Amino acid sequence: MFIFDAPPHRCADAVVDGYQSSGNLPWSDVLPWIPREQGYPSKCSMVDFGTDETMFLNHTSTYFNNIHMQERDPDLFTQIRRNVLTYVENSPHKSCDSGWTYNHDLVFPTIVSQNDWVCEEDWRPMVIQTVFWVGNTVGCFVWGFTNDRFGRKPTVLLTHGIYCIAGILTLCSQNMVFLCICRFLVGSAHHTVSHLPYLLVIEYCGVKTRIVPLLMMMVSYSLASMTIPWIAMALPSWQYLAVLAPAAVLPVLFCWKVLPESPSWLLVVGREEDAIQQLKIVAKINGNPTQDVTDEWERLKERDLKAKEARGLEVEEVETVTLLDLFKTPNLRVNALLVNVICMMGFMCYYGHVQNTRNLGNGNEYKSYFLGALAEIPCWSIPFIINKFGRRWPLLTLFFTSGVCGVLYGFIPVEWYFTSLTIALTGRMTVTAAYFICLQYGSEIFPTVIRGQGVAMCEILGGVAIFLSPSIVYLSRVSPILPLLILGLCSLVGATATFWLPETAGYNLPQTLEEGRTFGDNQSKWDFPCSKKGNRYVVETKLEQVEAQEQQV
Repeated sequence: MFIFDAPPHRCADAVVDGYQSSGNLPWSDVLPWIPREQGYPSKCSMVDFGTDETMFLNHTSTYFNNIHMQERDPDLFTQIRRNVLTYVENSPHKSCDSGWTYNHDLVFPTIVSQNDWVCEEDWRPMVIQTVFWVGNTVGCFVWGFTNDRFGRKPTVLLTHGIYCIAGILTLCSQNMVFLCICRFLVGSAHHTVSHLPYLLVIEYCGVKTRIVPLLMMMVSYSLASMTIPWIAMALPSWQYLAVLAPAAVLPVLFCWKVLPESPSWLLVVGREEDAIQQLKIVAKINGNPTQDVTDEWERLKERDLKAKEARGLEVEEVETVTLLDLFKTPNLRVNALLVNVICMMGFMCYYGHVQNTRNLGNGNEYKSYFLGALAEIPCWSIPFIINKFGRRWPLLTLFFTSGVCGVLYGFIPVEWYFTSLTIALTGRMTVTAAYFICLQYGSEIFPTVIRGQGVAMCEILGGVAIFLSPSIVYLSRVSPILPLLILGLCSLVGATATFWLPETAGYNLPQTLEEGRTFGDNQSKWDFPCSKKGNRYVVETKLEQVEAQEQQV
């Protein structure tokens, strides 16, 4: 994010720049010489003194030679400053014809300032960011295939390797095309680098401990986000940050040989001995008898046999379904569409808020980014909240609150800086929590037989929504209220879609398409898990019916 930001800038002027450089003057002392646009110093226009160069030189000489009078004779200097402002306002203006001068007091030199991608060229960083998220969408397809075909471990190696190499190659980018290729490759591995190790850990956890990896991922992400601004402030240029970011994945590459493969994937592809051996290593480290692994595996095989018999399948018969089966019945079709809507809104609004944070810091984007990450700390309570209050009502409330904050932000006067910043950060905090609930909701609403394909569909459509977010943030060039206003309206769309979804917390999730077709039929749209515990709709699988009958016998 930081390497593609545009530092504060103005049109380069040999005379003004010469005075500023020789006097080592701060940026604020040059502001009177910058034409105003809508009350703000212009970044793309300058005074056109034309044939009246003498008057321009007289004004600059008088102003800068008396700059020391700010403290000695404030009244005299105030009058001189007013004369300069009047002259600049009444003079004709022109576009920058000698390049730009950048203020690096708060922001280090970036790719944007190095290549002068500002004013007429300010669309380039937005396009590069969009290409990054296009790569993320393509990566969902590619790494999803390698994940299922070749395993979690090889995919971890490939994605981390590409992320590292392409990130470092960003330093060698001599033109926009090569830079776009590098950012596309980095984007293709971006989500997989963080989500796949999380999935691998989840597949080693029992039902009661699956909340821990989610919490750890949220905490680590927020802590890293709070640390990065301070690191960036200490670095002299974007090249250092471009090296540090990909270098962070090197420990994973160095430790690749000791990374475990997913036992779930090993079992699915028929490598039972490898899976059992992997679990025995876990049992040994945990101090449990390795024989228990073999005994448990035999029990699960027997359970699986009963499950197939209960569902009317032959022992060697496999129930195969595709995504098209989701849309053949009304209930599954509606639930699939709604959960994709909330994922698209959640992904786009979260990443849109993160990218728009730079526009909230009153000139100090590091401070803005840090405050935005700091606002995510309350979200660490989300795993516990959704366990207690369910998924639906917390998600609806968070989407609605974020939407109201986005709309309300546009009505706050510019002078009320801290009020508008508080509202904006509240919107980011609530949409961050909504984003993580969307990840959980998407994995629970689909029947087990098609859950993997359903989650992949949510990730892909979410990725499509994400690469629209840079375009929304780019609208701040038109008006600073537009990005949060649009993101707020999108959050309200997410809240509306959430209202029509069934609750999944506390219910046995559907296993087959048949169970998915009736999931939530007995729920009221106004049910609340805490207030109506006895009214929960529980999907009782045929396997559970068989086991209950056996226990009675």
